[in-house]
Amino acid sequence: MDLRHILEPALSALGALAPSLIGSAVAQAWKPGLPWRQRILQWVVGSTVSYYATIGVIQLTGWNEFVAQSIAFAIALLAFDATPRVIAAAGDVLADLPARLIDRLFGKGR
Repeated sequence: MDLRHILEPALSALGALAPSLIGSAVAQAWKPGLPWRQRILQWVVGSTVSYYATIGVIQLTGWNEFVAQSIAFAIALLAFDATPRVIAAAGDVLADLPARLIDRLFGKGR
């Protein structure tokens, strides 16, 4: 196996993710004082949303990649800000899930 067969797909993937990763890094510059755990999580969420939103905008509208990345960047900024609230809401739902399942299976009066 040639090293080129490994590097070309890796560089292609990095090139595809680079705009969204840079956008997420810029978004973090607006939020000083975040702990590293939250920074990494929001960076992953922002870059992932930006990457897939770019693909979605191109598929839905047929606009060029530059315009689609600009729109996806705005969508990723919203996702970046919403991440802590989504995690808190998911935690609340998961904390109530066992009691809801018991109530549903055995009735509220037990």
